[in-house]
Amino acid sequence: MSLQVYNIIIGMFCFAFGAAVGSFLNVVVLRMAKKESFLKGRSYCPVCQKSLTAKELIPIFSFAVQKGRCRGCKSKISWQYPILELVTGLSFVFAFCALGLRPRLAFAFVLFAVLIELSALDVKTGEIPYHCSIIIAALGLISFIVSLSLSQNVKLSEHIIGLFIISAPFAVLSFLGAMGGGDVQLMAAAGFLLGWSVVPSALIGFITGAAAGIIIKLTKKTGVISFGPYLSIGIAISYLYGNEIIESYRSFLKI
Repeated sequence: MSLQVYNIIIGMFCFAFGAAVGSFLNVVVLRMAKKESFLKGRSYCPVCQKSLTAKELIPIFSFAVQKGRCRGCKSKISWQYPILELVTGLSFVFAFCALGLRPRLAFAFVLFAVLIELSALDVKTGEIPYHCSIIIAALGLISFIVSLSLSQNVKLSEHIIGLFIISAPFAVLSFLGAMGGGDVQLMAAAGFLLGWSVVPSALIGFITGAAAGIIIKLTKKTGVISFGPYLSIGIAISYLYGNEIIESYRSFLKI
């Protein structure tokens, strides 16, 4: 088997696994938005309350086969379901293409799943759950310990600096009412995970958020913009390419 075919097979597995994780995230998001437990009970149609069978829970495929409608009451199924499954699957493939098969890929899968969950919840409820930031911070601690055990050159001071370098000015903005507290805790956790790489993640988040905000205000005339999804994009990109972005910037400035 050639390396190219091997990578394609692994990529397909990553997409299938990501789509399955995305299906679970749909349950988490919808039930947390309703203040329900996502650990109890089978998945059900929110309209007719019909319990869903295994055939109705196949990521993306079931939505397409059922033409976006419940098999029981024929009510429309939210596009959130296939979109979340597709985005999660593609993000897992993207992570594999960037990192290859190594321990850091497992961290990327967990990080991307949490970022997708908090983004969906931020859009749906306007809040970023505390547990999402806690998981990201825990990933930072675990990855630091793993790096030390592998005798890699890591410095705790860089993670501590990352913890405050973006979250501190965000806290000031939150105090002034320009940003939510969830954004502050998210960037603090991301900073502990990424270290200095949290800086480009914030810049990417601001740029994409500003662009989306302009488009939303021009089309929907709404003043409420969830910032979590755009910060999540920046965090994901910086986790994969943060060091390269910083080195390119330093090279450009000849620092």
